[in-house]
Amino acid sequence: MSAMAVKPGIAIVTGASGQDGYFLTERLLAEGWTVHAISRHPEALGRLSVTDAARIFIHQLDLTQPKTFIELVKRVQPDEFYNLAGQSRVAESFSHPLYTWQTNAEAVVHLLELIRRESPQTRFYQASSTDMFGAARDGAVRHHELSALLPQSPYASAKAAAHLLCRSYREIYGLRIACGILSNHESHRRPASFLSRKVVDHVLRLKQLSRDGLRAAQPLVMGNLKIRRDWGFAPDYVDGMCRIIRQLDYRARQAAAAAEDDGLYRDYVLGTGVTHAVWEMVDCAFRLGGFALDWNLEGDEPASWGAHFSDSGKTAVRVDPALVRVAEPLVIEVDPSRATRDLGWVPRPGLEIFLTDMLNNL
Repeated sequence: MSAMAVKPGIAIVTGASGQDGYFLTERLLAEGWTVHAISRHPEALGRLSVTDAARIFIHQLDLTQPKTFIELVKRVQPDEFYNLAGQSRVAESFSHPLYTWQTNAEAVVHLLELIRRESPQTRFYQASSTDMFGAARDGAVRHHELSALLPQSPYASAKAAAHLLCRSYREIYGLRIACGILSNHESHRRPASFLSRKVVDHVLRLKQLSRDGLRAAQPLVMGNLKIRRDWGFAPDYVDGMCRIIRQLDYRARQAAAAAEDDGLYRDYVLGTGVTHAVWEMVDCAFRLGGFALDWNLEGDEPASWGAHFSDSGKTAVRVDPALVRVAEPLVIEVDPSRATRDLGWVPRPGLEIFLTDMLNNL
């Protein structure tokens, strides 16, 4: 998965202290870019591996106050603008739907209008999500870039609105706007509020306990273990973002597609193409941590599922019915073949790669 050398320029990255924003900022700096990193928590960027501190500028701006971006965009005229900010947790969106809408949808129209009016040459990347697809009405579907959007959470609804808005601005105003429709991707940079981090943190706590401590330890409490998602490794997806925003160069390099390329920007689905159940991710994390589990996966009710430690028979994982969301799609399966064909993007598959990264680096 070799990346293309590009001439360094000026980039703006919103959500720069989040998982993807952090890796992206680090990558752009390594490529020689000047980066304006925007974050509500700029202190988290202090751990960046910066070889030239003169090329990074950190701004503490609020996405709910879009007017604060005007002066920056007018002044720097960025070559690339990556919008990775917003409320990023599906579960939290049910508790804070208005804030989710403001940051994930309403803020985007202000950014697009700012680009249109003040910096129309800027390439703009919008972070979309495979959650927008929801649960297909006709059963299991392998979603792609033209699949219907059936969002089933405030988070997915806001992302879908922003996604459609980006398409409109691209088609009506001829701007270089592209959305990356990303499946789940994890790393040691994930905050503690995310599912993968919750599982890994529990395993790491168990590893620190004595034999007596393990006997007394509380089980991992989960929601629906049947849920199936496409999980990948975050740095691979950041590489995909760069390919998406620079897609004309990558598409030109693909000899078979060059003859028929229309030169217009496109959206891309990024995923491994393989789904795993939540219980499989949990089992893999425990196994990598040195704990073998025996699973009970019988019955239609999610609350009847769970796991015991193989050596002691003690309950290791149980389901709390209060954590099972009624509106959550059971399976979201995606087809990333366009990104592979057009951009040469090939992610590393499997649960082990990101779980090992998390277990070794937290």
